[in-house]
Amino acid sequence: MHLRKLALPGVAFLLLVSVCFAQGQYDFDKAVYIKPVEGAKGQPVPGILRFDSTKKEVQFVEKQGGPPAPTTVKYELTLSVKYEAVKGLLYETTEKPRYAASLVVPPLVFTKSKEHYLTIDYLDPAGTPQHAIIHLDKSNFQEAVARAESETGRKAERP
Repeated sequence: MHLRKLALPGVAFLLLVSVCFAQGQYDFDKAVYIKPVEGAKGQPVPGILRFDSTKKEVQFVEKQGGPPAPTTVKYELTLSVKYEAVKGLLYETTEKPRYAASLVVPPLVFTKSKEHYLTIDYLDPAGTPQHAIIHLDKSNFQEAVARAESETGRKAERP
């Protein structure tokens, strides 16, 4: 009788885990795609970085609409790259001084914040080399880079 009490929750947990992993989509929110603009600096586009295992694609889904409420926010696919088209990954961090914070709290004058970027080098359908620059959030950049490496089979360079 005691074994049945332990087995039922274990089976339920395994079913739940298998359903979650069967979807094959891994989303990283708070990402910003630096969309290329001809002859100008790239345009930042907020959204979600997605790795779709079923379609074998890296996707960037643009967040459109007003304030974050389920009825007003819409999502549009901005970038889609097949895993086999990915030729390289590059992970970089940059530091920039926190000038605004130093005006409010003087001890922060010498601190710096880090920004995390993932560059995906790929070939477009015509065979032309392209790259996509994604600004990652500090809360999930490690998981996003690890997922990019595991899904595409490419190791991210870290200068």
